[in-house]
Formats: sequence, structure tokens, C-alpha cells
Amino acid sequence: MKKLQCDVVVVGCGISGLYAALKLPRSCQVICIAKGDIETCDSMLAQGGIAVMRNEDDYDQYFEDTLKAGHYENRRESVDIMIRNSRSCINDLISYGVRFDRDPQGKLLYTREGAHSKARILYHEDITGREITETLLLQARAAHNVRIYENTMMVDLLTEVGADEKRVCTGVSCVQKDGTELNIFSRFTILATGGIGGTFERSTNYPILTGDGCRIAKEHGVLLDHMDYVQIHPTTLYRTTPGRSFLISESARGEGAVLLNSKFERFTDELQPRDLVTKAILDEMEREGSKHVWLSFENVMNEIIRSHFKHIYEYCLANGYDITKEPIPVVPAQHYFMGGIHVDSNSETTMPRLFAVGETSCTGVHGRNRLASNSLLECLVFARRAAEKISADHTREQRPLIDPSTLSMVMEKHIRASLEEDMPGGDLSTDSVIPDRRQARVELLCKQDGVLAGMAVFMRTFKLLDPTTTVTPLVRDGDRIRKGQMLALIEGDVRTLLSGERTALNYLQHMSGVATYTREVVDALAEAGSTAQIVDTRKTTPGMRIFDKMAVRIGGGGNHRQSLSDAILLKDNHIEAAGSIIEAVRMARSRCSFMTKIEVECENLAMVREAVEAGADVIMLDNMSKAQMKEAIAFIDGRAITEISGNVTRENVEYLADLDVDVISCGALTHSAGILDMSMKNLQVLDTAARGQLDS
Repeated sequence: MKKLQCDVVVVGCGISGLYAALKLPRSCQVICIAKGDIETCDSMLAQGGIAVMRNEDDYDQYFEDTLKAGHYENRRESVDIMIRNSRSCINDLISYGVRFDRDPQGKLLYTREGAHSKARILYHEDITGREITETLLLQARAAHNVRIYENTMMVDLLTEVGADEKRVCTGVSCVQKDGTELNIFSRFTILATGGIGGTFERSTNYPILTGDGCRIAKEHGVLLDHMDYVQIHPTTLYRTTPGRSFLISESARGEGAVLLNSKFERFTDELQPRDLVTKAILDEMEREGSKHVWLSFENVMNEIIRSHFKHIYEYCLANGYDITKEPIPVVPAQHYFMGGIHVDSNSETTMPRLFAVGETSCTGVHGRNRLASNSLLECLVFARRAAEKISADHTREQRPLIDPSTLSMVMEKHIRASLEEDMPGGDLSTDSVIPDRRQARVELLCKQDGVLAGMAVFMRTFKLLDPTTTVTPLVRDGDRIRKGQMLALIEGDVRTLLSGERTALNYLQHMSGVATYTREVVDALAEAGSTAQIVDTRKTTPGMRIFDKMAVRIGGGGNHRQSLSDAILLKDNHIEAAGSIIEAVRMARSRCSFMTKIEVECENLAMVREAVEAGADVIMLDNMSKAQMKEAIAFIDGRAITEISGNVTRENVEYLADLDVDVISCGALTHSAGILDMSMKNLQVLDTAARGQLDS
């Protein structure tokens, strides 16, 4: 089993997959896989062109054309998004180098297709899909953060149980042409697997397109939409031999080609929506008992045929038909799939971290029948939205839960000291066995169920030893993790991996232990019906407070004071030194800012009454009996924030659930949590060939 790691894996190398890869940040490591070779991709086959809103005045007409073609079953929000983003996507393509046809003055040329109320289709000859796909492919191959693997077939999704017990996508399982099994682990997965034409006897699609994305998504419980919405294209070249049907572009009829029956009589309006034209053809074939109808280019100028429809002309000529002189036999064939994997407006599926774009997705743009030349546009618009959503999530996940200044001043200093403590004179074991630099990969595995916390610290530890080390987390802080689950892949100099292992694991295990204990306390209290907030105390390991309190937050708890400098908490000794609660509160109030809250620790009802009289902002009920606490809370009656403290643990916290209290502080979160067991296993030294393959 071969394993790869990246930030985003894109399954499919058509227009939607390539464009999504290009719109991701260059900081994202992207792997794109193709089931066959790059050429075997339906995006290459698109002839007619790509629709675009001409100007603001065109919006209403374009919107209505799309809805009318889709029988008004379209998702209107998606149609609006597609149309309003059409021009910016076209501008992107032009900036990448796509050569749309232009007039002698350099202005873009537009053609008209069936069911469009005006000419709004951009094109490049009659191979628009190939022009766009090849241009995007050149850009992707030049991008340093994108790797492309051809002849690599997805066979399953990789998933793990995440937060809220929901399955989260963590990559894909594949098989390569030579039989090699390959797991690609990633933070995000984009399915761009294309349509379903390979399941039909007659289709314009490549036979390799068999609905893999939909089938595998369904196996994992991902929601599918409108699987019966299959579009038949009215005009493909009739042939008696098996194989993929050759499409005769919609734009041929847009430029004046007409449909004729066996008597060479025109029998329908060729510019209706595709489903209506298809029905008219099939009805005419049934009436006549014929196997096809005819398409005549008699009304199309030879100059347009040899320029705009150059490749159609050449293909038909090679098959014995000269479209400048005679009609050609045409017949409907399966062409496009309007249903697919349900996605939201950002192309995200119902499984977290799994996105779907292009024909395998159902954005709702097309309704029950696709308007001509909306397919390429939909691919671009919603692939870009997927990339933007992933980019936002990726950036947010990279941001530590403590502010950057604290991270650099405290965390990095602490990690360096810990590394120095562990190897003050180097790593004798590793240095004696592995004196030279070798690249290696190792897996981070979980050995207990729990909650993950501290991945940023784990990653930083290796980066401080060697900035070239790559850590690819497969889960994020706060996720529930399971025994045996792979949490991350670490790649770098084998000496770095071995020398930093224990220090990195110490942080991760400790913080995950605190987060796990915290989550158990929080869940137990919530299940018992309490809305009180669980917070920690200052009972932390010396030097580890920032990590302990960070882990508590990740586990779902809150923080009490970070330090003695944060707030005023008057305990028994403060009160005795001041003489009374009233005097202690008065003195504190006179010396602190009006913004600072004053909390008083109370051990009995008399102290509670005095604290209320003194005007304390927060009253802590410390080690009181439950009966006393109930009476104290009733007396306070909302005049101060109430806190319960004293020997609270996960075993007894439910006992406090029926008390109407605001906060419950629990020192056990940090002083009694223990660790969550993890290990770095399955180290693999990568030879030169393997490294070359990974970098290709």
C-alpha cells in the first residue's frame, strides 16, 4: 500500500477539477488524479462553447432562459450565482491564455444556441472544451503546488469519525493502472469525476465515465439529488458501429442548420430546448419507422462551416459525409447528467470536508434539463466557490487558537527549552545510526479514544528542528478520535523525525488528555440538563499553563484566570488579612479599574450574605453542601454571577446539574487528566526514486 499526503485531493482532471486546483492558495499542496489519461476527459469534447452574461441588461433574459429550459425546477440561488459570476470566470480563462474567437478588431465573438434568447456563447472554433481544458492543464502542470497522477482510479473515500460523531472525509483510496494500491490522505477532497455516459449504450461521453463519484458517495450516506435527470442530446452522428457517439454541436443549429425527415422536409423548431428537440426527433423517427433523421447545413455559409465547425466538418468528411454539400444522419444520444451529489452554494456535500464539482455534482442550476453551454460555466463558477470555501477553512485551521504574539513568545520558547532538555548534547542513538540525511515518512497513530488537542504545537516542534519537515494533519483540534486512527503523516529528514518524536508527542498526548477529560465533564453536565459553564483553575503544571488552558478550550470548557494578574479573587486569607469581606471588597474596588470584576470565595451562608452586601461581582460557593448551595443561590437571586468550586470531577459533576448556577470550576481538568496515548509508527525511508515520484 502506497500512501501520499496533501492538503486537497481533486478526483478528476476535467475543467472543474483543474480550475478548482488552480484557484486554491499556492500554500495548499494539491494532488489531482485522473481515472485514465488526461485526454480521456469529457471536458475535452465540449464543442459549442461557454455561455456568459453579456451585460447587466442581459441578466433577466439569461435567468429566464435557464429556468425555462430547466422546466422551472432549477435552484434559483444557484442560477443567480452562476450568471453573476460568469464574466469574472471568463476573464480568468482569458488571463490563463484561452483563445476565444474574435473579430478582426479583436472583439469577442458570440454565437447563439438552442433555447437562448440571444447570442451569448463564447467559443473557440468547435473545440471550445479542448481549448479550455488544455490551457488549464498547462497552468496546473506549471504550478509548483499541484501534482497530477494519471491512470489512477478512485475506489473509495477515506473517512474517520469527527466531531459530533459525524463521518469526515480524510482522502481517497485508489488503484493505479499497474495494480498499485494508493491511499491519498488530505484535509479536503473534491470530487470532479464527471458524468454517467459509460453506463449507456449510446452516449457522447467517454465509456470511462461511469458515475463513480455518485456511487461511492452514496455508499457513504452522502445525499444525492435527482438521479433521474438525464439529458439526451438531439444530434449525434448516426453510426452502426459501436463506440462513443460523435456530437454535432448545438451551435450548428444556432447558426442555421435544420433538421429534416426522410423526405427531407423540416419538421420542428431546432432552437427549442434540447429535450423538446429530442422528443420531436424521436417522434418523427417512430412515425417514419426510421433509425435517424437528417441535419442540413445548407443555410450555413461554407466559410462558417470551415472555421466555426472545422472539426465537425473534418470528422464527417472522414466518415463519408461532406456537410458543405449534403445533409448528415443524426440521432439522439445520452449527453449530460443534471442530477448528482447534492451540494450547497459552496459545492460542499453533506459529508464534512467533501466537495463535489462539475457534472458529478447537483448544484440545482440546470433543473430538469440543461440549457446549452451552461455546463462549462457551471463547472467554473462552482469549482471556484469550492476552492474559496476550502481556502477560508484551510486558513482558519492553520490559525492557532492562541494569538500569534503569545505563540511566538511563549510556545516557541517553551518548545525550544523542551528540546534542549531532551537532547542537551544531541541525539546519541539517532546520530550514531543515521549520520547522513535521508527522507522518511511516518504515521501518527491514536491508541485511545479521545479528543485531539495540540496539533499546532506538535507541528511546530518538528518545524523548529527542521523547517523543511512536512506535517499533514488528517484531523483537527477538537475532533473526536478513535483507537487505531491515523491522525497525521509526517515527512522529513529521518533524524528530525526520530529526535523530535518524544517532545512532540509529550505535548500532543498531554494536551489531548486535558481536552478529553474536559469534553467528558462538559458532556456529562450537559446530558444531566445543566447549562452551567465548566471552567478550569490555576492548578496547572508549572510552565505548561498556556498549553493546559488552550486544551481546556479545545475540549469545550472555558478558562478562569490565566494568572494572578488577570482578575481579583478574594480568598479566605485575603479576607482575614483585610478584616472582613466588606473591607476587602472596598479596598480592592478602590485600587482596581472599573472594568475589573471582583470575585469572593465563600464557605458558608453568612459569607455569601456579606459578599452580596459588599457588591461582589462574582460569588464562589466553595466546598459547600448541596443544600447550602441551593439556599445561597436563592439568596443571591441574580445579583452576582454564581460559581461552584471544590473537588469537582467527571465522576460527581452530574450531582450539581440541578443547581441554577452560572459557572462550575474544576481543577481536575488540568491536574488529574492524564495523557491520551499516541505513537509514531510505520516509518518508511524514502529512496531517491520515491522522492522523485512524490515531487513530480
